[in-house]
Amino acid sequence: VLARHPFAMRGSSAAVGLLLIPACSCFTPGAHHLVRRAGAPGNPLVSIVDPRAAFAPPRAAVSLRGRNTGSVRQTKGSKDDTSDLINTVLSNTAEGELGTRGELYVGLQFSLILLVTFGPAFQDWIESTSLLSGLALSAGGLTMGFLGVQDLGNSLAPWPKPVSDGTLQRDGVYGIVRHPLYGSLIVTCVGLSVLSLSFPRLLFTGMLYALLNAKAAREEEFLVEAYPDYSEYSEQVKDRLIPYASAASSLLRTLSGGK
Repeated sequence: VLARHPFAMRGSSAAVGLLLIPACSCFTPGAHHLVRRAGAPGNPLVSIVDPRAAFAPPRAAVSLRGRNTGSVRQTKGSKDDTSDLINTVLSNTAEGELGTRGELYVGLQFSLILLVTFGPAFQDWIESTSLLSGLALSAGGLTMGFLGVQDLGNSLAPWPKPVSDGTLQRDGVYGIVRHPLYGSLIVTCVGLSVLSLSFPRLLFTGMLYALLNAKAAREEEFLVEAYPDYSEYSEQVKDRLIPYASAASSLLRTLSGGK
């Protein structure tokens, strides 16, 4: 029958071709390129299949090459930024006069960083010196507290607000530090922390220092109200809690080139 009807054979071939196009598109990357919008309407296969689609590069590959190029450019830009940053830091380091830029702080900073990094190597030395250091600090703190109690006399009270019949003590250990009793607690606790090599104790000692410093500040507000000459006394005795802390700070600023 097909041999007798050539038009039927051509129609069957066109139908088979139309059926194969969707099947082939399932296995062809970018199969949507196979459809042409223009063509000879008399020949469906010619009007639909585009031979140039076989030579079109896959979109994924083009996109990947684009991303690789951007990555190379980004890496090159990062290297340039790093080089500029290093040159800027070196230029800033060389700026200024030697001995007036605070070199002591930077030297101590990096020294302590090295000690923290290689701390376990000093474990034996720390253990051998912690006993003497802890005992010395604890003894110094207890001594300061004992002298503070004696000098304060009848004005001794646990509250920040002074007693009504008290007197302003300016002699003895109060001529060195304004709140020797608070300072004695801190120094003793530091000595105990060093003696036992206990980080939790040292942490709690820091919290105690913050609390006592705030308490001393509030107490000084009451003392200014109770004793008009307390402001003059606080100017003469610079240290609030720790003896000679202001002198050590001044020495450090002098050594670092500060004022």
